[in-house]
Amino acid sequence: LAADYQELLKELSTKNIRSVGNYVLEETLGEGTYGKVKLATHKLTGQKVAIKIIPKIHAENLTREIHHHRYLHHPNIISLLEVIPTETEIYMVLEYCEGGELYDFLVERGRLRENLARKMFGQLCKAVKYCHDRRVVHRDLKLENILLDAHNNVKLGDFGFTRECESKKLLETICGSTGYSAPEMLLGKKYSGLEVDIWSLGVILYTLLCGALPFDDDDENEMKYKIIKGEYEMEDFLSDEAKDLIQSILQLEPSERPTLKQILQHAWF
Repeated sequence: LAADYQELLKELSTKNIRSVGNYVLEETLGEGTYGKVKLATHKLTGQKVAIKIIPKIHAENLTREIHHHRYLHHPNIISLLEVIPTETEIYMVLEYCEGGELYDFLVERGRLRENLARKMFGQLCKAVKYCHDRRVVHRDLKLENILLDAHNNVKLGDFGFTRECESKKLLETICGSTGYSAPEMLLGKKYSGLEVDIWSLGVILYTLLCGALPFDDDDENEMKYKIIKGEYEMEDFLSDEAKDLIQSILQLEPSERPTLKQILQHAWF
């Protein structure tokens, strides 16, 4: 009994909380801007989940993310299962994607064959189209925010920069990662969130097929210059249909980019 008492005392006084709600916390899967993500197991069902742990001081940033994420139900979007607030932290219980990040999947393989890229990019486009159909824009589409399940199905996550997008209203916040950012955003112009997401999808498609970002550069200013000018190299090994789709998406003029419906109807698919 004394040993149990000491063990409990140790658990209560340590920052290493071992369980929350019905979940037993396990190893850390990753660390983000505002907190960490841990693997966890449901005490009764044994279900594996990922729990995002965010200090309450960042609650303001979380409110919008949770608000949008809990209403998004699609096979290619990570499910938000539960939100558990405590005095000091907020725990977001998410579907566990055991395949890890699409970024790591690509690093291991170098680049993807067009058939596999077609499946993954198609699933991603359907997830983003589902959001756009609900006038919700993601604004941080990148390989690190796309996870894979055990069967390499795409699961879109991280809705921290998500906003409602009213038809005529333009946005102005610069957000996301430079390599995936649309030129109009980098130029500080007001922009349509829908068209910014489409540009990022073009960057992702190129990266899946070529194994590198189209506008990659160690110097961030040089990278921004390339994006604003639309300067990238089209690889010879790509099929004509793939080249055509990439070119149609990476248009400097936002209004000339295709919609997701048009992308999914492209000859490459």
